[in-house]
Amino acid sequence: MNREEVFNELMETLYETSRLINSYESIPRKYGTEDELFMVEVHTLGLIGNHRKITTSEIAEITNRTKSAVSQMVEKIIKKDLAVKYRNPNNYRELIIELTPKGQIVYEYHKNLDEVEYGKHLKNLKEYTAEDFQIFTRMTKELNCGVERALNGKDVLEK
Repeated sequence: MNREEVFNELMETLYETSRLINSYESIPRKYGTEDELFMVEVHTLGLIGNHRKITTSEIAEITNRTKSAVSQMVEKIIKKDLAVKYRNPNNYRELIIELTPKGQIVYEYHKNLDEVEYGKHLKNLKEYTAEDFQIFTRMTKELNCGVERALNGKDVLEK
């Protein structure tokens, strides 16, 4: 196969990966508590846990979602007692979001689960080197930039 054919196969494989991930993310699961959570909720908790204190605007920027969508997600996890929000004492207009103790349990559970699952994937990919992973990561980041340009209404194809 020539370069273009191989690239087209790569793109189709990435689309299939995206479809599989979307299917996987649509199934609610338990993460160390009685709550069934969707992956988007768990990843939102992950962002909050990684940053300790974060705002809705910051989450929206990191995840490339609207503030409205993030606010709705935050309200869902607050109702499940996984996070709290309060006014920043240094900036009254800003609302800070933090994990509750229950949210911390989900955060740690998911972090540990990722380590185990990533380890399984890594074991299945033992023939690939760190350099192979670096090349794939660079390529994927470049492709992501093209998708982001398309999302922002800019041409994907450069002339």
